[in-house]
Amino acid sequence: MQNNNSAAAETKAKINPFTRMPYSKKYWQIWEKRRNLPVWEYKEKFMEILHNNQCMTLVGETGSGKTTQIPQWCVDYVRQRAIPGQRRLVACTQPRRVAAMSVAARVADEMDVQLGQEVGYSIRFEDCVSAQTILKYCTDGMFFGLFKYVEKRIYQDKGVIFL
Repeated sequence: MQNNNSAAAETKAKINPFTRMPYSKKYWQIWEKRRNLPVWEYKEKFMEILHNNQCMTLVGETGSGKTTQIPQWCVDYVRQRAIPGQRRLVACTQPRRVAAMSVAARVADEMDVQLGQEVGYSIRFEDCVSAQTILKYCTDGMFFGLFKYVEKRIYQDKGVIFL
């Protein structure tokens, strides 16, 4: 019986939960590199802290995976706790337009999804998102500009906010 459960779990892990298609070869190549990033050593601890706290400060070296990996873990966290039919968004701010665009493209590749669908970005004069977007990278100005117009709503659909 346990072998059947293991086989089912292994098969499930090979199916992208966002596209419901098998992960691509490129996904698995990127996955191996991701697992070697310094932040992976702290994944379980991060998830525990996220679960127990409303606010935290993260510190890590450039290239450690703070901007790419941790938001993906937050997507997993939010999806696991969402009520059926509820959509929660993970928002991650970036100081520059190019950073928001390039990080969103990288993370879309890492998640094996199309940019603008589950992973998107918002910068001045350009909004690359859809109704399926669950991870959104945006410039600081775009994010804080939202407060002027939809202060209450901004918290209703946000599962996690990175500043």
